[in-house]
Amino acid sequence: MTEHEASLHRTLVHFLIENKQEELAAAVLDGEVIEASCNYSFYGYFIDIPLTAYPLVTTSTDMQDTLTLALRAIIRGHTYDQNGKPMDDCEIEVRMKHLPVEEKWKELARTLIINRKGSNQALVSEICAAREGRPLHTWNELKYASASEVRVAQELEKRQILFFPLAIAVRAETSQNWKDHREVDFLVCHNGTWGILEVAYHPDRYEKDSEKDYWLKKSGILCIQHYTAERCYNQTAQVVDEFLSILEQHEK
Repeated sequence: MTEHEASLHRTLVHFLIENKQEELAAAVLDGEVIEASCNYSFYGYFIDIPLTAYPLVTTSTDMQDTLTLALRAIIRGHTYDQNGKPMDDCEIEVRMKHLPVEEKWKELARTLIINRKGSNQALVSEICAAREGRPLHTWNELKYASASEVRVAQELEKRQILFFPLAIAVRAETSQNWKDHREVDFLVCHNGTWGILEVAYHPDRYEKDSEKDYWLKKSGILCIQHYTAERCYNQTAQVVDEFLSILEQHEK
């Protein structure tokens, strides 16, 4: 990036943070803002999104619109054509940031492929998403069922708290997978105490959720808290604060 492009990128990230768009700020933090050269068919800017955040951003029209409006606000009054006329309405496109060609990149790719074979992370959510014809969200190379879960993950990461997203719990009691395998949204360990944070989408699932909670509590995980997806998305920090406060009460 040029110094001008780096300045735009830094300003974009901080502008998003100041406007409580931490999820988008995190998505573009390792990206770039690139000014289109004369080789392109338009004059404007590209917002290059890192590979790990690209599926999250490009499946959300709201996120793309927010990014475009934010960058447009930043360049207003700072971009001019050859005649000195402001270029406030220049085009802006979101695209995937390409990876650098590193030495032995193929060996690294083979290792990633081998390690990902047989992974059961988000296995149940992946099956449900495929059945319903919707994509899962990806953040930092892990899968999440929704943007609300991504926000919770980002908040836990920011606080450096150990967590396992969409982990499969197994207790072979009946030899029936659908009864012996349960997926939890977030298995969290803080100060040696384990708890589960669930992101709730269906208000009419009380009986199923209660049965799942009891199944987990039988093995000693007593702190299981449910929060609505809307609250997890809009009040992420408060949700995590509340969960950790309740989890502390279970410390031995």
